[in-house]
Amino acid sequence: MSAGSTEQLAVKDCPTCQKRRIKCDRGLPSCRKCEKRNLECPGYGLQLKWVQGVASRGNLRGRAFPSLDAPVTESNTHPSETLTETCTTGSGINTHALARYSHSTTRFSPSGPLPSPVSELFLSQARPLHVSRLLSWFDDRVAHRLAWVPQQNAWRHMILPMAESSETVLSSILAIAAHDLASEYPPNDRTHGAFHQMSRNYQNKSLALLAQELNSLSLSSTSALEASTTSAYTLASVIILCNNEFMKPQGAGWRVHLSAAREIILAARNRPCRHHQLACIEQFLMLEFYEASVWADLTTFDNYNMTVKSPPASAENAVFTDFIRIIDQITRLERLKFCSETTEQASSYGPIQDIQSQIESARLNMMHLSASIHFSSEADQHGFELVVWMYYHATLIYSYQALSEDSPAGDHVRKSRDEILLYVQFLSETRDGMFAQDLVWPLFMAGTELRGNPTGQRIIQECFGNVMRISRTLDRARVLAFVETWWNDPGTHTSWIDMARKQSQSPHCDILVV
Repeated sequence: MSAGSTEQLAVKDCPTCQKRRIKCDRGLPSCRKCEKRNLECPGYGLQLKWVQGVASRGNLRGRAFPSLDAPVTESNTHPSETLTETCTTGSGINTHALARYSHSTTRFSPSGPLPSPVSELFLSQARPLHVSRLLSWFDDRVAHRLAWVPQQNAWRHMILPMAESSETVLSSILAIAAHDLASEYPPNDRTHGAFHQMSRNYQNKSLALLAQELNSLSLSSTSALEASTTSAYTLASVIILCNNEFMKPQGAGWRVHLSAAREIILAARNRPCRHHQLACIEQFLMLEFYEASVWADLTTFDNYNMTVKSPPASAENAVFTDFIRIIDQITRLERLKFCSETTEQASSYGPIQDIQSQIESARLNMMHLSASIHFSSEADQHGFELVVWMYYHATLIYSYQALSEDSPAGDHVRKSRDEILLYVQFLSETRDGMFAQDLVWPLFMAGTELRGNPTGQRIIQECFGNVMRISRTLDRARVLAFVETWWNDPGTHTSWIDMARKQSQSPHCDILVV
């Protein structure tokens, strides 16, 4: 990533300037030419035309979004394939677990007036202008940061249309969009505070609605189709709110949302008939849940869940899932190895010697996938392939660190570390910021192997700074601080995993490597 100008510009003119047939300055978050003339700048994303219950874009364009009276079609995939069973009652909902989640939402009391209901926002000609701006911001910016590859963006073509039919999903989207937009302004700016307050209000609105939906899911009288539709909306809202919590440094609220998402997915196993569109959306959301859970487990020790997780069977939207599945397997084997203190017992749960061949297979699959993605340029495709190589070497490093009986700082690890540092510099030649959100894992792994290497440490620090500048801070400042602490460790810990395990009782070690 180059260290050029930090000012970001939109890739196209705003609609107001287009209508006025003048050249737009493409300033962010809004056009300065519009501001000078006291015109409302709608932003740069796709301008959505809201129609009650009908998707206006993406794969669902022109179709009514699944409603309670929609025809039901059978789906070949099922949520029960991805998670093991849990204790449930009635309609399949773990009422105790979700009751705790519903109870936790009541502690969020809005400090300002709640936003208008969805019906008012969609149907009123005088709806608040900020709603269109936030939806456009989600479409143009937030969805980009949430997706592995911008060209395959289910957040745009699957999740955003759901806001047309669900007040809960709409409120969740507006909450995360307002939170992200606030980051465009200095902390002492009035606009920064206004968007943060707006985000809190919409989050409170979504949480209140979620409590009602979770209660309806627990009722035995709820029909299968009604429960399936409500479950899809609810799961989408919870996953969005979870991502919103990811954006808050030193926060752990995302763990509560992940736990709730798990229970909602488990409950879906008792619903064999689902609308096909709902099944596709649920597959994507379950994939998001799985990947977030793997990253959360990476730095979880005392409360680590030994249950074997499996990603959804569908390969659609599964960009880096092959690598994430292997990372999950390595983490599980490391925990088993630590508990049993013998590699042999851990091997009974999965062949350690096969891990590296799986990593190579994942790399080949990803390179094959790159040929099917419609990149906007050859440079972007080359950048994606560089990220694939970085994930390959990062996962190799992790396998040696977690499972090898030999010194983890061997020749193989040093080679992979140096390759990551090299690819980071190559990546600076591609479009700035295209894959910044994907670099935290390889940067973290390379960083853990740079004790006593000040040159490499400076590269990692600079790259982390660029990632945070381009794709938001999230928990990345604490991830970097953890690596820096490891660099300065006097030798009291055998590995960064050992240091993280011993510090796991402290909330300061509850980091999320994404």
